Amino acid sequence: MSEQEQEQKNELVETKSNNLLQFSPEKIEVIRRTVAKGATDDELEMFMHLAQRYQLDPFSKEIWFIKRPKKFKDTNGNWDYKRLENGEIDYTGVDPIIMTSRDGYLKLAQSDPDFEELNSLEIRQKDNFSFNPMTKEINHEIGSERGPITGAWAICKRKNREPAIVVVDFNEYKKAAGNNPVWDNYPSRMITKVAEVIVLKRQFNISGLVTEEEMPRQYSLEYDDPNLKRLDKRPEKGTTIEHQSDETEKKRKKELWLAEMEQVKDLMDQLGLAADELTTIAMVDLGLEADRKLWSLQDVHKVKESLMSRLSNGV
Repeated sequence: MSEQEQEQKNELVETKSNNLLQFSPEKIEVIRRTVAKGATDDELEMFMHLAQRYQLDPFSKEIWFIKRPKKFKDTNGNWDYKRLENGEIDYTGVDPIIMTSRDGYLKLAQSDPDFEELNSLEIRQKDNFSFNPMTKEINHEIGSERGPITGAWAICKRKNREPAIVVVDFNEYKKAAGNNPVWDNYPSRMITKVAEVIVLKRQFNISGLVTEEEMPRQYSLEYDDPNLKRLDKRPEKGTTIEHQSDETEKKRKKELWLAEMEQVKDLMDQLGLAADELTTIAMVDLGLEADRKLWSLQDVHKVKESLMSRLSNGV
């Protein structure tokens, strides 16, 4: 390495150290109530340690903490979580999972001054593909007819180190993902993401995090709990008039919720706010959940009023 290259590397390292992600006690408490809901003191400490170690921002959904307690049917036949006396979900005995996505791993790699490049591609049945693990040579030729996906490969290059190379099997990870429609709709993108994550972890010695792309759908930030009844579902035969009335009221509230959210989106456009900026406002300023799907109608109204105030004040 030349003297000039070393100076550039030192400048990058110094810049990175001056921009380290830090969390005030107030923000840590917000994370406890929202992003890391249900975390014990030890689990929260581990989560914050990984966020700071890898410089991943929980408020921007670069890293997240998940506990998925099982639901059960109550005496009325409704699905619900085990609850504490104060009405909050009881997370006792539920194992935590700390996750990030492929973009989180790539951010880690690209922040390193020694990062060079990342390449990947899905492998299909009719491709001419070969990989020699001894010589670390990949040969991949693509024809006009490719056939079903069988796997993917990824290569990550880093200065002064041998390239890291991985080849992953499609069926193995598709089966592990379970009933996840993203894998059905975007199979090539998902399997290449898995290959990229594994190669990035190997090349940059990343540990302690689980990958979103490798997990079942219920561990994704975009997960809709299948146990929750749809508000627009038609009443089953034999349901009472009171139950139908409840369903009608729920449907009306859902329509109001959607209408309020449309107004929130319009205000975001007027203010030039990105999605992660809205999440930060909701969590830090209003103490709401990071996932908008968990917002009540009153919560959405609070967000709308906050944005209207910003717009009127020229913030």
